Amino acid sequence: MATTTSTTVDVSDGQQDIIILEQSGSYYGYLGKDGEGFHHHVDEATNTVYVTPDRAERFLPENAGVYWFRVRGEADHIEELERDEDRDRWIAYVDSVRGWTDRPVHIDVTAIFAKMHEGDRR
Repeated sequence: MATTTSTTVDVSDGQQDIIILEQSGSYYGYLGKDGEGFHHHVDEATNTVYVTPDRAERFLPENAGVYWFRVRGEADHIEELERDEDRDRWIAYVDSVRGWTDRPVHIDVTAIFAKMHEGDRR
């Protein structure tokens, strides 16, 4: 007769210590929350999307000029995008598969600045 031993391991505390992404506000982007409750974060430096169950933590390091963002836990998915245009494809893909429940409004600053400076004579 074989004896088996079962072990229960609580990994939730350890998973919270795992830092998936830590980036300055200059290189961090947030795409939104999908229909399954996952948050989509972007590392602008590497053009990588991180899909996680939690939002990012915002913090200001000592002597820093911009806020930083930290994402902890376990990633549901990591998608390395090849080009900036691929981000729009990712957004459309998520929209068709999971949908978006919390999606930031895309702001085209070029159009805003053009409108602001209409009539300028420089």
